Amino acid sequence: MLDIHCHILPGVDDGAENEAASLEIAREVLWEGIAKIIKTPHHKNERYHIS
Repeated sequence: MLDIHCHILPGVDDGAENEAASLEIAREVLWEGIAKIIKTPHHKNERYHIS
């Protein structure tokens, strides 16, 4: 399975708060059978402004 919208990177939009949370997400997605992740942050949607 491929996840095309994931909140695994810390400090980006409403994703993981820190590196430990990112690692926990990685463990969970592996458990669920997800083999690949494409990080697609929310961008300039009036709430998140990723530089």
